[in-house]
Amino acid sequence: MIRGVRTGLVLFVLFLFFSCTEDYHGKPNEDFYKKPVQTMNDITLYRSSEGKVMAIIKAPLAQIYSIDNARTIFPEGVQVTFLNDDLSEKSMLTAMYAISYDSTDLVYIKDSVRIINFNNKDTIFCKELYWNQKSHTVYSHKPIRRLSQSGEDFGEGIVSNEQFDSVTIVKPHGRQDLNE
Repeated sequence: MIRGVRTGLVLFVLFLFFSCTEDYHGKPNEDFYKKPVQTMNDITLYRSSEGKVMAIIKAPLAQIYSIDNARTIFPEGVQVTFLNDDLSEKSMLTAMYAISYDSTDLVYIKDSVRIINFNNKDTIFCKELYWNQKSHTVYSHKPIRRLSQSGEDFGEGIVSNEQFDSVTIVKPHGRQDLNE
């Protein structure tokens, strides 16, 4: 019986010795909080409102962080397809990187941002873009380039609704062909 108690005591002491790390001492392990709590590959997300699918979000990789500043990062790019009421494609946004902040419903999109409006055949290019999901607006304060059926123009920024139905180019300049 004493031998069993000694063996148990030795195992308990060994457990305590090897389970404690010298960097704990009442403070959290900082490296643990720098890692995503969830990683997903080849994802497809559906954004809906009042039972209607409004957008389909696809990405090869999504990393979710939930400590302090909850966010989802799309480090390998993102493709967002906005839909009409009949679920046909209305417009598409693609970029090489995006980060969605949960607390503000703000999405920061950057690197090779391209927006295609399938209804009017416009394509907009920019370096970065913000998507405010609460106000349903998209905007950028960086230079943009737009290709349309009537020509090419440039601007110092863009403001639009998230469906890209109503696009305003800030300080536009360029060449447009007009049919009179």
